[in-house]
Amino acid sequence: MKKKIFKYKLVYYLAIITSLLLFIISAFLVLDIFNDFSLFKTLIIGISLVINSFAFVNLVEKYDKAILFLNLSLFLSIVILGYPLLLGFLNGYYVTGHFTFKFLIALILSLLIVNMFKVKRYKGVNEIENIGKRED
Repeated sequence: MKKKIFKYKLVYYLAIITSLLLFIISAFLVLDIFNDFSLFKTLIIGISLVINSFAFVNLVEKYDKAILFLNLSLFLSIVILGYPLLLGFLNGYYVTGHFTFKFLIALILSLLIVNMFKVKRYKGVNEIENIGKRED
């Protein structure tokens, strides 16, 4: 029996591609540290790199915590991309035409799709204890 994380293979492939893309982006952001150093920026990039690598490896190996790390990765990326856009929107700038806004919407949609089609496992029910009992 194969392990299933998602109900459909297409959602699994979407999660793999999203996780790999976020890992590659965070790996290239390491090079941006050398342009202007900031401790906060270094901390965020380091945390992002670790979470994205865990998410990608867990998704490929289909571990139980794969969706947790993918959710953390997507949430961190949404917060990092959304904060400057929110500030621009509050200052009166038109932000819906920017590439980052479209990428933010794509990340939000992938977060919703991943969480809608994940396989729910109930570990509280022990099948051995239910032998001989009637389940309707």
